[in-house]
Parts: sequence; C-alpha cells; structure tokens
Amino acid sequence: MTAVAVAPRRFAPGFWRLWSATTISGLGDGIRIIALSVAAATVTGDPFLVSLVTVAGQLPWLVVGPFSGTLIDHLDRWRMLWICDVARAVVLTGLVTAILADRVGIGVLALTAFLLSSVETMADNLSQAVVPDMAGTHSLDSANSKLLSGRLVTMEFLGAPVGTALFVVAPLLPFGVATVCFAVSAVLVLGLRPPGVAPDVKGEPLTARVLAAQTAEGITWLWRHRLLRVVCLMVALLNFAVLAVLSIAVLYALHTLHVSETVYGLLLLVIASGGLIGLVVAPKVIETVGRGRSLQLAFAISPLSFVVSGVASHALVAAFALVFVGAAITLVNVITTTLRQSLIPQERFGRVNGAYRLVINGLTPIGGLVGGLVAGHFGLRAPFFVAAALLLAGTLLSLPLLSNRSLGGTPDHDGESGPADDGAAALRTETADQ
Repeated sequence: MTAVAVAPRRFAPGFWRLWSATTISGLGDGIRIIALSVAAATVTGDPFLVSLVTVAGQLPWLVVGPFSGTLIDHLDRWRMLWICDVARAVVLTGLVTAILADRVGIGVLALTAFLLSSVETMADNLSQAVVPDMAGTHSLDSANSKLLSGRLVTMEFLGAPVGTALFVVAPLLPFGVATVCFAVSAVLVLGLRPPGVAPDVKGEPLTARVLAAQTAEGITWLWRHRLLRVVCLMVALLNFAVLAVLSIAVLYALHTLHVSETVYGLLLLVIASGGLIGLVVAPKVIETVGRGRSLQLAFAISPLSFVVSGVASHALVAAFALVFVGAAITLVNVITTTLRQSLIPQERFGRVNGAYRLVINGLTPIGGLVGGLVAGHFGLRAPFFVAAALLLAGTLLSLPLLSNRSLGGTPDHDGESGPADDGAAALRTETADQ
C-alpha cells in the first residue's frame, strides 16, 4: 500500500502578526478597564458616580455596536484594524494629558470609557470578520481558538493585576502602558493584508439613512435565520445566567462560603482558568465529536455546574464547578464565532454580527439585575438555581436543532472537522435573500 502524503496545515501569511496584535491590544484593554475603575474610586467615594464609569464602558455595546457593525461592511477592514488601534491610543493620550494637567473627574473618565468601548465594538467585529482570510488550511475553529486564547490570557489574567500594580506606582502609568500596547498593535497590523484580498469595499454611498436601514436589515436577517436565531438566543441566555450569578458572587463567597476578600480573588482566577482550558481543548473536542454535539455538551453541562456551586458548602467545590461553566463559555464562543463566519455572507457580516452582539450583550446587564433581585428575596443561593433552570429549559428546547448536521463541520476520516462551508452554503441561502 502506497502511503499518501498529507500536506501540513498552515495559517495564511501574517496570521501570527494578527495574533500578536490581538494579544497585545487585549493587554491594553485589560489594563485600561481596571485602571479606569480604580481611578474612578480615587476620584470619588460615591458608589453611583463610580458605577457611571462602568456603565459608560458597557453602553456602547448597545447603542454603538450595531451601527459599527454596519460600518465595517462599507470600509476596508484591514485598514480599519490599525485605525482602531490608533484611535484608542489617541483617546488614551488625551486622558494622560488630562491627568498631567490635574483635570480628571468622573466626567472625563466616563467619556474615556465610552469612547474606548465604542472603538472596541468595531475592533472586535473587525477581528472576527477577517479571520476567514487568515485561517489558511487550518479550520476556522483552530484559528478562532488561538486568537481568543491570546486575548483571554492578556485581558483577563494579566490585564487586571498589571493595571492595578501600575496604578499603585503612579496613576498615570497604566494608561501610558495601555497607550503603548495599542500603538504596538497598530504597527503590527499596518499593511497586513492577505494576498488576493481587495483593499476597497464597493457599495452604495454611506448616509445616515443607509446606515439605519442596513443596521435594521442585519437584525432582520439574523431573526429570519432559524439556526443563527436559536444560537444567538441560547448564547444570550447563557450570558444572562452567568451575570445573574456573578452579580452576587462576591456576597455569596464572603457571607455564605465565608472566605476572605483575598481568597475570593484567588477563586476568581481558578474560575477564569476554565475559560482558558475551554479555548485550549476546543479544536480537539470539535474535531472529535463535531460542532453540534460540542455545543450541546457546553450548554448541557452549565446547569449542572450552577447547581453544584449553589449547594456547595466549600469554596473550592463551588469554584471548580464554575470552572466547567468558564470552559463551556469559551467552547461556545469558538463554535458560534466560526458558525457566524461560515453562514453570514461576507458583504453582510458586519451588520448581522453587530445585531448578534446586540442581543447577547443586551441581556447581560438584565441578568445582573435579576440576580440581585432574586438574591434579595430568596437568598444568595437562589440565583444559581434560577440560572440552572433557565439554561436547562433553553437547552432542552434547542437540542433538536443544534446537531452536527445543522451546524456542519462534522468529524471527517482525518479527525479534522470538515469545511464549514460544506453544510453552510445551503443554510446561508436559506434566509439570506428574504
């Protein structure tokens, strides 16, 4: 029998430059988010005013995100990648200047948070839109896993402790370092464009009317696509459940599990490690059982994890149970990002992806509010059981649709997931022209 040579799988030229830029900008985001919160707490002791900075940082995902998604359908995506990094560096430079002039108040911090998050809504959308150009012979799952892993490590694991430590040394320092991070990221993606990708985006002139109409079109397209609609609602429900728990997690840890603030911080790192584990194992899990079954597994395991955490009497038991939730979230992120990249036509990707993110981010703060209300009326363990019940109901209702056949990319004889477009082409046209 003659051995068949198998060509090594390769990413497109420039993939690792994009990975480096995404990872470094993730560090910048992690540093500036925590530094803005700490800065707000040093400016005033009023909890409401301090919360305004956090709210200002979340608001763009609802009011700017859908429109920024539509914008990238009209712009050169590769050029906009570095422009977004430059814009964030400029905004932070303005904040540094205000700090030097001793003119920083809650208003300045809230405006900075709003502007940076507004640019981030476009930057995140762009980073997902260009991945298909960079995957090369690797699967989209593998490319998304690596890009998300780099950003998770720097933003979640390094950003907060580094930002806090730098602020203790000098309030100016974390914002200066974040500025450098975005500047370096801009340099890395400057001129980065895969062979064969045209620099110009054709289409009708962009006006306010066109922007509004196409943003609405993206929402309609998403709603009419049955598979993406169900996936979107399930991810939104997962975010809702997670925030319902996280909104009272510190009180649950301190008053029910009786741990100190220091131990609570360490437990958060344990939980966050689940997200990293999920990203590392995602490609192998998807290759082994397929995208549909992987998604079913991720949604099915979360309710059980919430129940175990809710009944736990030991902090480590609760934390390790939530590790599985963290892993499930990142596994879901890899699969659903690949799914959107495969199913949404490239010329409409921005507006539909913006609509998708509007839904999943829109339910997040509501989950936090509900978690607080439920805990206030029924105790600190109650939000865990509410989260589990909601996710279990949603999972049971969505299981028939979330199959390998529906999602494409079932395992082939080499173990690598087959091309997502094999099954996606028919699904893409199912509602694209409605």
